[in-house]
Amino acid sequence: MATEESRLKQRNHKNSTFKEGVCRFNSDTSNLRWEEDEEEDFLEEEEVEELGVARPVQIVVADEDEHSFWLQEAELERLLLQEEVQDLQVVVVSVAGAFRKGKSFLLDFMLRYMYNQSSSSWFGGEDEPLTGFTWRGGCERETTGILAWSEVFVVEKPDGCKVAVLLIDTQGAFDSQSTIKDCATLFALSTMTSSVQVYNLSQNVQEDDLQHLQVRTAA
Repeated sequence: MATEESRLKQRNHKNSTFKEGVCRFNSDTSNLRWEEDEEEDFLEEEEVEELGVARPVQIVVADEDEHSFWLQEAELERLLLQEEVQDLQVVVVSVAGAFRKGKSFLLDFMLRYMYNQSSSSWFGGEDEPLTGFTWRGGCERETTGILAWSEVFVVEKPDGCKVAVLLIDTQGAFDSQSTIKDCATLFALSTMTSSVQVYNLSQNVQEDDLQHLQVRTAA
């Protein structure tokens, strides 16, 4: 009974923390706009994951009706202020690009490598399920907003310095629900906050891919 009460308190505390200090990026204006909001009626209640299980965490929420994006400050702080990483430099690795082109799929292989760096067979077998960021086949988008992996990896560089590596998944561009400005805003956010930005493309680089990249970086 005591254990159950403790878990309920942790759950209530987490939900209350999640609703503190929210910022919004409005893609309908020329500048990114930050607004505090104490109520998040547009967010649906999600089932609380078991503590200690790594999973994707929503750090930027997309509001399709208002074409704006909300930064979940409490979630980001929870990731980066963990005792083992709060004093380390952060290396943010982000994957961006068109929707349904395998960004989440690629990130899951990055996760597999991060969890099995010491193994020469980190790639895994053909029958081994690929887990981590959710992905699926079809023509409908899977990722919305910006997601971060809840486990921040501590990596030692060749010079002996340790850094905290954070993997980021972003909403794909050019889906039917997003405007060009929405896509440019998300791409700009991920580019400005990333140490390494992977521009994910399928097959060969085409001229229109470079034009899209120019539009997004110019925004």
